[in-house]
Amino acid sequence: MTFLFPQPPESELASYYDEAYYGRGRKKFLRPVEIGIAAWSWLKWKKVQPLLGSEGRLLDIGCGRGTLVKLARGAGYEAYGIERASSPDLSLPYVFYKDLRECNFPDEHFQAVILWHVLEHLSDPAATLREIHRILRPGGWLYIAVPNFGGAQSQASGRHWFHLDLPRHLWHFRRSSLETLLARHGFRAVRCSTFSLEYDWFGTLQSWMNRALRDENRLYFLLKGEHPFAALEKLSRLAAAGFLFLPALGSALWDADREQGGTLHLTAQKK
Repeated sequence: MTFLFPQPPESELASYYDEAYYGRGRKKFLRPVEIGIAAWSWLKWKKVQPLLGSEGRLLDIGCGRGTLVKLARGAGYEAYGIERASSPDLSLPYVFYKDLRECNFPDEHFQAVILWHVLEHLSDPAATLREIHRILRPGGWLYIAVPNFGGAQSQASGRHWFHLDLPRHLWHFRRSSLETLLARHGFRAVRCSTFSLEYDWFGTLQSWMNRALRDENRLYFLLKGEHPFAALEKLSRLAAAGFLFLPALGSALWDADREQGGTLHLTAQKK
């Protein structure tokens, strides 16, 4: 594993998860992007649903706005989320706004736990995995996604890699290091892929633009509507993104075909 050193204290980390990071209320990006995110959330739920069986409980750690939890509850499952902080205009009764270890769930309570781009944010991933092992039923499932530090996107981009995301990403994983960490804490890796339609094409595109233009993540900020952009800059960046979309998607698919994609998706089972 690769890690950020020195790591910021917890009191400082909180300042990096503000309204600009989460978005205002139910919106984080411009509307066309939000529509795409809603579609990806539904696809993610369809991948998780078979792990639950007919009545399994679900816990989504780092659930954001709780979209996947809502989908699960709408399908009749008992589902809960955990998130770092709440906001006045988005506080859900089935989401715990505290650390996992403070929730005091019973032993063997859940059939499946999701860690979707969360493990890299945690100051103590090992402690979190120990707690997940405690609250999962025997044979229960852990569904993980993290940026692939060993992938071609990361290796080619270096410090311009979009998913480096310092200082929020405290840890970075290769497939071997992630599987080793899971095995140490009582999990067996069952399936692994290195492609995410949601993340990889954009990670490739933004990393290319970061390297070429030397101004980090401006397209991402534009899509969030986070900063005012001059009309000419907005037009030029959107035009560049449109021109590079198909090459970036092709590159991401090529990397994944060689098991060098930008995201590690790993399904693990409690031993």
